[in-house]
Formats: sequence, structure tokens, C-alpha cells
Amino acid sequence: MRGSIWRHRCRPLTLLLVVMAVIPTTHAAPQEYQGGNLGKYSVCSNLSEYIFVGGTAGFDALRDGDQFPELLKTGHVGLYEHANAISAAENPPSIIRAIERVFRGTGPGEAELGQVGWNYFTLPPNYGYYQSTYIQNGLRPSEANVNTPSDSAAPGQLEEDLKEWKEYVDAARSVGINSVAPVVAPNDPSEPKLGDDVFATNPFYELERDEALYGKAIAFDVPPNFFLTGGSGPGYQKFIVQAIEWGNAHRLRTTMLLSPYPWPMNSSGQPVTFLQFTENTFSRDTEDFVSRLFADYAVPSEWAVDNYEDTYPHDAPAMVPETVRNTTTEVGLWLARHAPVYVYRDDTGGIVCPPPSSSANPGD
Repeated sequence: MRGSIWRHRCRPLTLLLVVMAVIPTTHAAPQEYQGGNLGKYSVCSNLSEYIFVGGTAGFDALRDGDQFPELLKTGHVGLYEHANAISAAENPPSIIRAIERVFRGTGPGEAELGQVGWNYFTLPPNYGYYQSTYIQNGLRPSEANVNTPSDSAAPGQLEEDLKEWKEYVDAARSVGINSVAPVVAPNDPSEPKLGDDVFATNPFYELERDEALYGKAIAFDVPPNFFLTGGSGPGYQKFIVQAIEWGNAHRLRTTMLLSPYPWPMNSSGQPVTFLQFTENTFSRDTEDFVSRLFADYAVPSEWAVDNYEDTYPHDAPAMVPETVRNTTTEVGLWLARHAPVYVYRDDTGGIVCPPPSSSANPGD
């Protein structure tokens, strides 16, 4: 995990510019896994993109769609557009344009951004910000996950912090980003985790709850291996499960960010390349993690595979092909074939849709 610190400190993005109602703690009701019965739930047979793959590791390799044809054929994959990866792919611009062509028609995609000034979205392209980096390259994501400056508001700062968030979200919506999620997870050992419904009730997370409700989305930075080995300490796993349930109960987009962890460093203190990481267990960890969440009735509405521990956009073996274990596209393809997804219905709330290759358990 990018050194020893997390989230807004460890999912780096180039910073280009520099009285809520009581929240109910009721969780989404556990949903029956409707394997093999899609006819009853037409919403499950009409899903578009809910799996995303992207940077930073090997991001440039996504220009070669022949390396992941089965993933593209699923009809459920979109481009995960991490700002650092997009910036790197602009050198030369032909790289990002080729990637855009491969994913053209898959859906609008999903961005990962840093929370900076609202005018990040509205300044003219010649300033070199969002309009230049994304829109001029043909990228128009409809969703964004945002690394916020802090997980919690300092005393007396909640109202001001929320005001800045709302301005940022409103500006994002003006360019077609319909949902804007704070990236959440108590990956710092000092953050509160113990107890029931900690995210829903603890004052420490009031800012993130308000941000998620206003942005209509919440994203979780939870590397599978980190979760399976206990995360940042006692209470972590229960916290994540209940936070997903809270998001689903509030009809938010709930996006689970999956990344490989830990990632070793070489003798110079730099991340090793994919081929040098011989003990990589990303694929297996993801499969175990998905099964665990399903068993706990904590299924998100989206899955995003985002290798940001390997910071080399030219490290193609980290991304492709989809036939090699632990690559980003291989994990994405497994998700498209085996991972359930939580979907909302207008009449009776949400249900868990099985994957196309449904079975009694997504880990089978």
C-alpha cells in the first residue's frame, strides 16, 4: 500500500488546483441469491457496466483490446480512469486516444480524482485541467471516486468542509459526472472501528456520511488481501461489511475498489515490476474476498480493479493479458463472470443479481 500510510495520503493524485438529518442505521435486508432465475428479475438481465478496470499499473496496455477480448465481450466492463494514469497516457497523446477507442461503446467509465477546487471542472481546456485531461481525450466519465483531504472534519469545520464538497460535486455534475463518492475505509489503525454500525453512527465519520449522501455514492478502498488478513485491526472487517450495507440501504452507488496488496519494493525503495512480484496472490485474494462479502450479505453495486501499488503505466504485464493470473484484466474478467452485484429496483428496493455464470456461490 503505497508506503505505510493510506487513502488520501496513499492513493496519490496530482493536485492541479489548489446540520444534516439523523441518518438511519437500518441495513439493507439480506437478499436471496437468485441464481438461474433471471427471468423473474429482468433488471438483472439488463445490466450494463458495473466492472471497471484501469490504472495505474500497465494502464498504457489497455490500448490493445486484443489482449482482453473476453472481458470486452461481457458487456459489463468500463474504463477506470485514475487521474495519474490518464495524465501519463497523454505522453504521447496517441496512447490515451487509442485506449478511448478500445473502450468506446462500453459506457462512460469511472474516474478517480483528488478533491481540489470546484473550478477544476470548469476552467477552459487551455488551463490543462479536467476539460483538457479528460474531455478533450474523449473521456466523459459519469461517475467519480474522490480522495478527500480528510476522513473526518476538525472541530468546528464540518459545515465549511461540507460546503466545499457540495461546490465540488455541483461542478462535477455540470460536466456530466452524476455521482461523486468519497473514498472510504478506516485503513489507518487509529481510526475508530470497534462496535456495531460504526460508520453509520460514529461522529468521526459524519463528514464522509454527508459527502456520500450528497454525492449519491460511496467507494471503498479495500485491497482483498488487506481485508482477509484483518485490515487495520479489530473491527475492520465488520466495519466494511456494515458500511456497504449502509450505502445500499441509502440507495447509493457502492463501489468496491480492488487492488493488490502488499506490493514489494526493490533495493532502491521503488516498487518492483509485475513480473518481479513472484508471490502475487491478487486473483485468489479477490475470489476469497468476493465470496466473503457475499456470505455477509454485503454486495456492492460496482467492482473496480485498480492496481495503484505498481506505479508504472508502461508495465504492460500487470494489466494484460486477461489469461494470466493476477493481471488487472484477468481479475476484471473473473468478476464479470463470477461476482454478484447489488441492484436497485423502483418497486421493492434492491436485489443481488448473480453473475452470468451463476451458481449457488460466487466462489464456486
